[in-house]
Amino acid sequence: MAKGDTFFLRARIDVPAASGTSYNTDNIDVSAYTDPSRGKVLVVDRGFVTFTGDGPAAIIEADINASAASRECMTQACSEIQTDLVSVGSNNAVFMENTLYAATDGTSLTLMNQVQSLNPIEYTGGFIIPTDGIHVGAKCPANWAGALKVNFLFEVHTETLSLRRIQELLVSLTAN
Repeated sequence: MAKGDTFFLRARIDVPAASGTSYNTDNIDVSAYTDPSRGKVLVVDRGFVTFTGDGPAAIIEADINASAASRECMTQACSEIQTDLVSVGSNNAVFMENTLYAATDGTSLTLMNQVQSLNPIEYTGGFIIPTDGIHVGAKCPANWAGALKVNFLFEVHTETLSLRRIQELLVSLTAN
């Protein structure tokens, strides 16, 4: 459950149409709020991810493809910098999201399905970020016709870890 002293952090990844199959990333630097070596860390209470087309508008058929096609975008948020998508079982994965859009002819949207493996995410005790940043990434198996914007929103608070919370963190980091 979120504490009363929460604040919000945001990130956005622009996934260009021509290079959507590359792993696109951004990092939220939280070092101004934390000092992990002294036990002051950031804790994620909730996290959300949304998708828009090239601009503030929703994704439209032309963003997918001009002809019959389906496209997918996979995103993640982690407490460590990554070079590609990781398994949701990774002990530093805050959450992952898979989204599938499909168009049959470029003029009508026949399917727009958002498969949510952990979105929105809400933690009862919070997800401890034991580093000085939150890493977000997005990757598409095939290029989209239009650019995508992947938007992340995190509700967070800072916490100085007690001995009990340090033990919980150590168990979670060594569980895999």
